[in-house]
Amino acid sequence: MRKKKDDKVIKYPKQYHISIGFVTIGVMFIYMFYHLLTYITDANITVYEVSQGSISSNLEYNALAIRQEHIINADTSGDILYLAENYTKVGSKSQVYAIDTSGEILSSLQDSSKSIDVSLDADDYNKLQNSISTYSFDYSNVGYNKLYSFKTDLESQVQQLYTVSAMEAMNDSVQSAIASGTFNIYSSPSPGLIVYSIDGLEGLTVDSFISDSMDMSKYTSTNLKSQDSVVAGQPVYKLITSDHWNLICEVDKSLFDSLQSESYLKIKFLEDEVETWTSLSFAEKAGKYYLILSLDDSMDRYAESRYVHIKIINNNISGLKIPNSSIVEKEFYTIPKSYAMQGNNDDDLGFLRKNDSSSEYISPTIYYESDDYYYIDNESVSRGDIFVKPNANETYVVGTDTGKLEGVYNVNKGYAVFKQIEILFQNNDYSIIKTGTNYGISMYDHIVLQGDEVEENSIIN
Repeated sequence: MRKKKDDKVIKYPKQYHISIGFVTIGVMFIYMFYHLLTYITDANITVYEVSQGSISSNLEYNALAIRQEHIINADTSGDILYLAENYTKVGSKSQVYAIDTSGEILSSLQDSSKSIDVSLDADDYNKLQNSISTYSFDYSNVGYNKLYSFKTDLESQVQQLYTVSAMEAMNDSVQSAIASGTFNIYSSPSPGLIVYSIDGLEGLTVDSFISDSMDMSKYTSTNLKSQDSVVAGQPVYKLITSDHWNLICEVDKSLFDSLQSESYLKIKFLEDEVETWTSLSFAEKAGKYYLILSLDDSMDRYAESRYVHIKIINNNISGLKIPNSSIVEKEFYTIPKSYAMQGNNDDDLGFLRKNDSSSEYISPTIYYESDDYYYIDNESVSRGDIFVKPNANETYVVGTDTGKLEGVYNVNKGYAVFKQIEILFQNNDYSIIKTGTNYGISMYDHIVLQGDEVEENSIIN
């Protein structure tokens, strides 16, 4: 039997070789993952460069119209006939209306179409054609509700033309009724524009109007030509005695403030797209702000409207233009100016703070000054610190008074520094701020776009 060879196998431990390439790739992966995670989780601050700009605002308003209006009341009772056309100018001797106390003339006029040959001349037809053409030109589906008032006015105009024509044909009967005192014709007391409607706002002036006067939802008007008879003392028509009139617009404070240096304003009447210049004044009542526009033309074109739809145009406000998202509000301690002093080694303003047994001079950052106060934050001082008045024994406790400022965070030096701003005008996206302020920003400064996402002295990469 053959002897089996006894082979002995010696096993060595398996060796693992570290690959420098894999290590390098792993480290790079961790580094990239860390920065990706940091980018996703950290606030991404965007920097905006301040530039010169303007905001062109075309603002539309339903302006309250105030005119020199006088309501004329009936002298006696009876059936009424209107002789003058609506929205026409009359002289002081022009016949406006007549009152029939017996009803005989009115009854004869109603039967005139059967018994008297009443016809309209070319001028009468031209007046009717002009009224229809004007309405057709201005018609829009949005304002279709004006159709009813147009229908009433047109019917009234036709009836009035027939009435005047019939009265001329019945001259003998009319003169006889006038002689007997049963038919009286009344003339305008002064020159002016005839309006056959009243709304209760005829007595308003630029001084007496109130906020409720601007509320169109409460507005009502009475058509006087719809009445067939009147009693003594009842309104019969309205007379506008001057071409001078005013439009009043309620605006926001930013527009109100931005126009303070202006004396004139250009507007457009949106009803017929006509533009004109107006003189400008201002009023503030009960916390609301109003523009008062004064005009000496166009009154007769809008005599029927108590509220006139206008647009303010060419309102270009220029200055430093910044996004609204950059604007923040910050609270400050307000220190009376009388407590400020200058240090011995520089021209910076500072304050003398009282300690337990001595006083020290500090020079905190001043962010803004009003007529009476300096605005400082809590970087160098704390609420309760005591300031000593120079050359006096008076003291002031920090935190007694505070104030808030609007501003932005300037990052020219790589960290956020609050800078106060004065807003001239603002829309939904941008603000125009005043240039050349002592504690503000300048053109080409860099500010934080997301102002509410940073704090004072935050490092901005």
